[in-house]
Amino acid sequence: MSSQDLHFALLRMPVVQILRAAGFHATKPAVLDTLTDLAARYLQLLATQAAFHARSNHNDLIPDVADVRLALMDMGALRPQLSMMEEQSRGDEDMRGIDGFLNWAKGESCKEIRRVAGMIPTEGEVLDVEGLKGDEDFLTSMSYRLKEIVHMLTSA
Repeated sequence: MSSQDLHFALLRMPVVQILRAAGFHATKPAVLDTLTDLAARYLQLLATQAAFHARSNHNDLIPDVADVRLALMDMGALRPQLSMMEEQSRGDEDMRGIDGFLNWAKGESCKEIRRVAGMIPTEGEVLDVEGLKGDEDFLTSMSYRLKEIVHMLTSA
């Protein structure tokens, strides 16, 4: 297994968890692979933009928060309401795009994603996977496959 295949397999699990948090309980493997590929391409483009801004701003390849913010703006995730000239004429930076992104990420629409990611402590977080064998769905079986892949790689 190449490192690219390993990275793809590792990225599938967050995509599966996002689908589960969004209310999907089954998917075809081709759909999951397509969504994982889109997520990988987006993350790669975001990282490339952040590295570009880091190199441009402080001649370093390690981005800081400002470089990541600029990359998110380049990718369309954060949109300022005012242009750069309007910000300069007012004398302050327009933070409405960042505030909107933070409100969305911390809001009710992402609460289930945060819970699945383990960012919200809840009772019953530990899942008894042995008891699920009969009622197993595709998304649950994907987590078993990933555990098997990781076990094979670490024992080799």
